Amino acid sequence: MKIDRRGFLRILTFVGVIGATTAYSLPLARYLYLPSELKGNMPKTLLVDENGTPLKASSLPVNKMFVFEYPLKGVINILINLGNQNGEPVEIKPLKVPLSMKPMEEPSMIFGGKKDPTEFAAENTQFYTFPGGTGPKKSIVAYNSICQHLGCIYPQLRYYEPGKPTEFNTNPPKVGERGAILFCKCHGSSYDPYRGGAVLTEPSLRPQPTIVLEWDKEKDYLYAVDVVGPVIFGKTCNTCGGELVGDKTVARKTW
Repeated sequence: MKIDRRGFLRILTFVGVIGATTAYSLPLARYLYLPSELKGNMPKTLLVDENGTPLKASSLPVNKMFVFEYPLKGVINILINLGNQNGEPVEIKPLKVPLSMKPMEEPSMIFGGKKDPTEFAAENTQFYTFPGGTGPKKSIVAYNSICQHLGCIYPQLRYYEPGKPTEFNTNPPKVGERGAILFCKCHGSSYDPYRGGAVLTEPSLRPQPTIVLEWDKEKDYLYAVDVVGPVIFGKTCNTCGGELVGDKTVARKTW
């Protein structure tokens, strides 16, 4: 059967439409039929020590850093029972934080910093609610340890407790000279763990993502249950590109 030029072009158009439809429909179908936990639902994960014993919130030392994986294996986060210069727990209150912001350039709350992160919001950005601290004194927080600037990881990004300045000067120096910050040695970005991981010094323009913790008052256990704030650096979604940690994750001492 002979096909004229017009008929040939119609066939090409039909084939192109079918191809384009298939290209878009297959990824959509894969998404619609994936197990729900791979669409972004977070696992509820118990924090345990290296012997597998659940951590007790009331026994966490003040101003000492632990690291743990969540929500994916290999994604490291920082756990801290925040306190003041005297080693006393400090209640960390909920507050709104912009997804993109200018650096606040002032010390952490315990050194007199009073600025609200919302005052430093970038134009047209959205906001999220930092849940505040948990545990008996509402002082326990957790943050992802992949820097939101260019993705440097722990131990380049770590917590410096009150009274222990960073190894390198921050800009301005008053921010890091007394510690009590999350500081990245790669390029100098720093964040305030007392104010939702808000940006203290550039070059970062995004806060550190918060790992939401749940405290079981009866058992005194801690669970990681969610991630809020910017997406973990390098991820298209917080549960994409890896294996979920499951129902337990080890929180290791770093001192």
